[in-house]
Amino acid sequence: MIRQAHPGDEARLDAFLAKHPDTSMFLRGNLAAHGLSPSDHPHASTFWLSETEAGNVRAVVGCNNDGFLMAQVPEPKPSLWEAVANALGGRKLAGMTGEDGQVQTALQGLGLANAEYTLNHDEPLYRLELDRLEDPSAKLRPPQAGDEEMLRLWYAEHFLDTGFAPNKNQAMVDARRRAERMARSDDLRILIEGGVPVAMAGINARVADFVQLGSVHVLRSMRNQGFGRRVTAALLAEQRIKGARTAVLFANNPAAARAYEAIGFNQVGHYRISILARPTAARVLE
Repeated sequence: MIRQAHPGDEARLDAFLAKHPDTSMFLRGNLAAHGLSPSDHPHASTFWLSETEAGNVRAVVGCNNDGFLMAQVPEPKPSLWEAVANALGGRKLAGMTGEDGQVQTALQGLGLANAEYTLNHDEPLYRLELDRLEDPSAKLRPPQAGDEEMLRLWYAEHFLDTGFAPNKNQAMVDARRRAERMARSDDLRILIEGGVPVAMAGINARVADFVQLGSVHVLRSMRNQGFGRRVTAALLAEQRIKGARTAVLFANNPAAARAYEAIGFNQVGHYRISILARPTAARVLE
């Protein structure tokens, strides 16, 4: 029914996923960045694929080292999720992201539909062709020495505001890990207004000429001044200069959706984010 992907399968996997670009960015980005060889990076992923008798890929499932499941299953596949549960071999999952209907089907098939979640909702999925973007000419900078403590506080606030963390203590734990990684990353940009950092936005997946945005955050004391819109547009303008042609993102709340629509994003679907309250193993349903 499924088999694990191995080095040499990369091109076939990406060719299939590229047919569904808006909802495959985590899968494609992890594949492009980390390949199929073993790695201890949090986003390095194990991939499984389902093939036709002729050898054509028809479904891809991935699980990264942090325990987040991703999938691209455009057509229903009977018993696919039973096979995935068996392939996982009792490994505990942290959650799942992907196209709304596919994730709901997966969680049902993995015996996780009634599990306890910190967050389990769909968000509007947006797309923008970057030749339509107007550059706001905002002042951005990458993280620099001494930013880690600031980023830790910003990410904690972000995780609480978006529901990614259930409480302040967990938000601080998760934020520390994220800040340590992003303080050294070229994928994050900070908006400066009046010489003061006020907002951030980052690229959480990239492949070919596609980018996916995440972690768009404005300090609570600086909101309702258009900074979220400006940091997003400025980061995308920078990415356009580097060769990106299309951007996708999903909006956590109505205010964010309005900001993205003001930039020119159009809704193209629904994206579900499901974060389990505690690591939980999938099970084969009787």
